Amino acid sequence: MLNRIRDRRIERNGIYELTLQIPEDEYFSVYDSVTEYSATEIVGNYLAKYQDDARFDNVRIKHNKNGHVVDIKAELRYVDNDHTDASPVPDMLNKTRP
Repeated sequence: MLNRIRDRRIERNGIYELTLQIPEDEYFSVYDSVTEYSATEIVGNYLAKYQDDARFDNVRIKHNKNGHVVDIKAELRYVDNDHTDASPVPDMLNKTRP
C-alpha cells in the first residue's frame, strides 16, 4: 500500500502540510474503516519508510468516495528534531498488488 501513495507537501511558516492520497481499494485492502488511528499509523509508517525525520501531529483523514481515494493530512515539523532510528514497516503495508 505504501508504494501507491501520492504525497504533497506545502510549507507555511516553517510547518509543512502533508497530504497523502491513497487509492480506496488499497486502503480498504488493509483497513476496515476510516479512522484517525489508522491515519496516524499510516503517516508514521510512511515517514519511516522514507527515513523522514519529521515530527507530525494534527492528523486528519477523509474518504473521498467520488474520487475513490482516502486523503490523510498532517502537519510536519523539522526544526529542532533529533535524528530518529529507522524502524521496520509492517508487512501488510508493503504489499503490492499482483
